[in-house]
Amino acid sequence: MWEMIQSGNVMMIPLGLCSLVGLAVFLERALALRRNAIVFPEVVEVVATLGASPDFGVANAILARKPGPFATIVRAGLDHANDDWTIVRDVLQEAGRQEAVRISRNLNVLETVAAVAPLLGLLGTVTGMIRVFAVVNQAGLGNPEVLSGGISEAMITTAAGLIIGIPSLVAYNWLRGRADGIIFELEQNATTLLGSLRRRKREGI
Repeated sequence: MWEMIQSGNVMMIPLGLCSLVGLAVFLERALALRRNAIVFPEVVEVVATLGASPDFGVANAILARKPGPFATIVRAGLDHANDDWTIVRDVLQEAGRQEAVRISRNLNVLETVAAVAPLLGLLGTVTGMIRVFAVVNQAGLGNPEVLSGGISEAMITTAAGLIIGIPSLVAYNWLRGRADGIIFELEQNATTLLGSLRRRKREGI
């Protein structure tokens, strides 16, 4: 295996870095984008029962115990509960946008790895074939060992680029779908929260 990596020549260095970056981002995002680590049932219950609660004391206590993107959005709504509903709506939208960016952070890095790794592999293919043609130009076809080195470099870098790029693309799409699902659920709860706050204000609770 090590001999194969060495035969890939200098292009294996950026390919190796791509693989490390992609793996690190995947592991970090896979842990961060767990639904039960963001959409806490306790906070969902706060949103669902807010319309019948006489004050926000219990709600704020629960939000303090369960910090995160969901709690940040709900707290932004509670902080402006006495304002006009259009202001509350805008506050919730802005908080939601900011938290959506945080939820999706680093996914673009994984997408970049998925796109760049095959291109680096292709570049290794080109440089390997250039070596082959340079040898042919200087020594003809009488040195198969040198020729095979260039061809090996070309093939191994291509394979390495695909081996890194394909899983990175699959991982990106999977994590992107997970992030979008969480963001959608947060939007639904924000809409419920806005309705509860409007009802409280209308009924003078």
